[in-house]
Amino acid sequence: VFLFLHYYRMKLLLADPSTGGTKSVDIDDDYLRKANLGDYRMGQEIDGRIFGDAFDGYSFRITGGQDKDGFPMKQGVMTSSRVRLLLTPGTTGFQKWRARKGERKRRSVRGCILGIDLATLALVVVKKGDKEIEGLTDVSHPLRLGPKRANKIRKLFGLTTQDVRKYVVRRTIPEKEKDGQIVRRAYSKAPKIQRLIVPAVIRRRKKKLQEKKERVAASAEERKAYISLILSQRRDERLRENNRRIKSKRHSIKKQADEIRESRQVASEKQRKASAAGKTKSKGKK
Repeated sequence: VFLFLHYYRMKLLLADPSTGGTKSVDIDDDYLRKANLGDYRMGQEIDGRIFGDAFDGYSFRITGGQDKDGFPMKQGVMTSSRVRLLLTPGTTGFQKWRARKGERKRRSVRGCILGIDLATLALVVVKKGDKEIEGLTDVSHPLRLGPKRANKIRKLFGLTTQDVRKYVVRRTIPEKEKDGQIVRRAYSKAPKIQRLIVPAVIRRRKKKLQEKKERVAASAEERKAYISLILSQRRDERLRENNRRIKSKRHSIKKQADEIRESRQVASEKQRKASAAGKTKSKGKK
């Protein structure tokens, strides 16, 4: 008789926003069997003690995870199993480069309710406990780069309308030595500030707006000239048509008069011939 024992192992992906540290921790089967994971879902806070005594006093927020086959958890899918959903590119479970523009495909995703079938679980530290977690809370990883957008620089330093160029966070590049000689001296560099409003930008925008107004005015003048030209052409065409009709009418009247005159001449000629023939007959009888 063979006895199969299910051994569960889950990997926790821990992140601490205050220090910038991250750590991966493996949780054994003993803690997972005791923890009722079905009571939690994505977005909720969970007590760290259920994952071991090392996390006593800590509080984590669940941000995601994957099951044994690598299918990601999707927020809003209220189930602890895997489902197939019709997804748009760029959403959780469907990479954007795998589809054409506007195309949707049916993909398998895992529900947002926790379970023992999860292989990885992503957690963010919300409340710090009494003990330090090595590599997570006892380290400091400051941001390498500062904000680049002008409004975010203002938000960082609490500025309103001041020029933010002198507040940009600069990064110092140390000097470089090779064979005991300085190859590159130390210098500092700063990112190009985006969406920065300076007098040159204001002048450029004003110039662009003025050019647009001039184009609109020129287009209106051209339209007016074109309409007047079309109206004059139509007026000339109507005059030519009227003259042609008048001339044609005169010609038809003259033609009718000539026909009437000619018919009258023919009738008078017939009458004259008939009278002449009658006179000759009367003379012959005598």
